[in-house]
Amino acid sequence: MARSPIATARLDAVAAAKRVHDELGLQSRVTQGEGLIDVFEAIAELDIPLVFKPLDTALGLCLPAPLRGIIVTTRRGLHIQRFTAAHELGHVVLNHRGSVDLDILERGPLVPTGGRDLQEVAADAFAAEFLLPRWLYRHHIQSQGWTVARHLRNPDIVYQLSLRMGASYEATCWGLFSHQILPQGEVDQLRKAQVARLKATLGEEFKPGNSWADVWRLTGKDDGAKIVGNPDDLIRIELSEAAGSGYQWQVDALRKAGYEVLSDRSSFSRDPLLYGAPSVRTLIARPPAGGTGSLTMREIQPWNPETADDPAFSVALSLQGPETGGLSRAKRRRLGIRS
Repeated sequence: MARSPIATARLDAVAAAKRVHDELGLQSRVTQGEGLIDVFEAIAELDIPLVFKPLDTALGLCLPAPLRGIIVTTRRGLHIQRFTAAHELGHVVLNHRGSVDLDILERGPLVPTGGRDLQEVAADAFAAEFLLPRWLYRHHIQSQGWTVARHLRNPDIVYQLSLRMGASYEATCWGLFSHQILPQGEVDQLRKAQVARLKATLGEEFKPGNSWADVWRLTGKDDGAKIVGNPDDLIRIELSEAAGSGYQWQVDALRKAGYEVLSDRSSFSRDPLLYGAPSVRTLIARPPAGGTGSLTMREIQPWNPETADDPAFSVALSLQGPETGGLSRAKRRRLGIRS
């Protein structure tokens, strides 16, 4: 049976996204680095002009040949900017005509196309595959020690997965279905979750700086990770602490790095209750202004000198939020231009 024009357009777009991954060596770079695909960096590497402007009526534009360039609005959040840029990159890679995109949604594979232009269907499929390939899901699932049966049916886990991949919760849910990680019925249940409630649970009585900001739940599995998000995000850190042996995490390291520590408590597992078992130190903190830099905390016995063997937890932060105008940060780095 012959494929429909829509199915053919989607398959060709997915294949094109995979070719760009291979051309740029993204899988090894991403899985050994930040853990998300920097679409702005990829566009710079491909030598495609990209600028950010305060567009009033469009999310993005792809200029027609022979100009071939991309414009993305500054008036939306980072997730939308990333998906829009990937959508416009799809137009360029697939040699589409110029496009003015007024309404780019991170559409799922089952959303009716409703007679949409085939090049828009293809650009959406390219963007979804480019930003959220199966291998990126696998990388984060394995790195966090998550399983499909115990974790990926939990909206809280999927929300944290979405943050690590730099995508919206909705797009991450659709990817779980597209890559046949979860069946449609379970994805439909996940999509019913209210992200605002997930944030409220993690932040407890504390809220991010605005409704678009996120709440990161970091554990020992995130040691060495790079966190890419928004300046108004909250950081929740949960670390095992050998309190019975007098060890404590250096909370002062957070304050010295400019963090506002909003909450600091320890708890013990009571099911079963084991005397001498490690406790869990839970910290909720607001990042410093600027949102960039590294953070290292050590677990020490306060009465003993620090040693190189003391357990440590380190993360690098890039909480700069949306691109604000002109060239992307990635392009400015390549040109040696200070932000």
